[in-house]
Amino acid sequence: MLRENLALTLFGEKQRGVPPVVDGAFIYGDITEGGAILTYPNVMVTVLAIVFIVALLLFVQYTRPGRALRAMAQDKEAARLQGVDVKATTTLGFAIGMALAGLTGALLVTVYGVTSGVGSNISTKAFIMIMIGGAGVTSGAIVVGILLGFAEAIGYDLLPGSLTYLLIFVGMIVFLVFKPNSLFG
Repeated sequence: MLRENLALTLFGEKQRGVPPVVDGAFIYGDITEGGAILTYPNVMVTVLAIVFIVALLLFVQYTRPGRALRAMAQDKEAARLQGVDVKATTTLGFAIGMALAGLTGALLVTVYGVTSGVGSNISTKAFIMIMIGGAGVTSGAIVVGILLGFAEAIGYDLLPGSLTYLLIFVGMIVFLVFKPNSLFG
């Protein structure tokens, strides 16, 4: 919040953006009769996100450092006893997380632009994905992210925006009442 308000003070409240890397859109059907528009920047972000998700999953599953990360996630002390350099592996995990966060920000700024509160919306979605999918469960985050995207799209089409997120939050609370360990926890 401090950085957000500092940026607001220094740069003003005007939305800033970067030029899109690609221009154009796929248009399906007649827009006035329920057709759809899928912009090339959204396609590019989706394809790159899928590539990096697959790369991360392959790295964690099939490399020695990835196995060390998984071992530490399960039991740090047991991993240490098996010869894992806990400090270096923790640093690697932090570096991978920060690199992916930076990549995400760089990709999303081409689609949404930058305002002082741009991170709030994305952080809220990440919170919902972690709460329902499970903390540290990559497959849970992916599945819940897709479900959340569909819920948003359908909700925004049928309901006002604020009501859509209210229903998503109520749904999350009801879900956690019946399954407190998350979907994949």
